Amino acid sequence: MFYLLGWIVASYLAADLLAGFWHWLEDRYFEETWPIVGKYIAKPNSLHHEQPTAFLFQSYWKRNWTTILPAAVAFACSLWHPIALVFVFVSQANEIHAWAHNKGKVSPLIAAIQETGILQSPKHHAEHHRSPFAIRYCVMSDLLNPILDYFQFWRKLEGLLETATGIRPKPE
Repeated sequence: MFYLLGWIVASYLAADLLAGFWHWLEDRYFEETWPIVGKYIAKPNSLHHEQPTAFLFQSYWKRNWTTILPAAVAFACSLWHPIALVFVFVSQANEIHAWAHNKGKVSPLIAAIQETGILQSPKHHAEHHRSPFAIRYCVMSDLLNPILDYFQFWRKLEGLLETATGIRPKPE
């Protein structure tokens, strides 16, 4: 029983970190001018930062297809492996992110879980949308961001990437 619970918790946190990594890449490196990625990921991401609640008015599929499709492929490739659950969770990262923007309009159950920090709370996620915009990249829970932000994980990762490849993040 404890093994199963530990596996579920570890998978959820791994999904949160994976979604955070993707979110960090989108925010700091993806360009709207890039073919395909620019149109379907970078441009909607930029719009989200200009109008944080605009994506709430899209359908579930339009809001989530960019996480569901890659997660489904990864899930299919890892089927029957313990990591498969990570991709089930990560497929819903953007929907959980949407709930953090939908303050007061989520079900009482979702709001209660947000209060625990297991699902990201609106208050916690709002920090990402304030200057300097370089914190709170994990969008599924309130659990990892304080640790990652304390150690300046994302800034250090940017420095490592620049040192190793010369690639610089976009200006803030």
